[in-house]
Amino acid sequence: MPYRVAIASSDGESVNRHFGQARSFLVYEIDAGNASFVEDREIELIPGEAAHSDENMNIFARALSDCSAIFVRRIGARSAQYLQSRNIRTFEVDFSLNRIITALLKTRVFGNEKATMRPG
Repeated sequence: MPYRVAIASSDGESVNRHFGQARSFLVYEIDAGNASFVEDREIELIPGEAAHSDENMNIFARALSDCSAIFVRRIGARSAQYLQSRNIRTFEVDFSLNRIITALLKTRVFGNEKATMRPG
């Protein structure tokens, strides 16, 4: 069964955005050993509101609701818990997109709602 992931990247090569600073996410669909780029999904937050405000967290959650996991450089505990409560797991990583996609193709196990992928 296919699933989607969102990656916070400004350069399309590495995870280089903190969750609250990301205004777009690269969305990929993973299915049967294949990874397909879906879109660069823009997040339009409420101007003047903090990125982590309840209103903006709702916007993030709605915009990424079709994703099983989000890969970011950093994310705060409150944001990670909020997303986890909406069945979206979060991962703090410092890897290339290629390495993340390769790992996802090997396994569908996401682990904890906030986990650090280990070099391997």
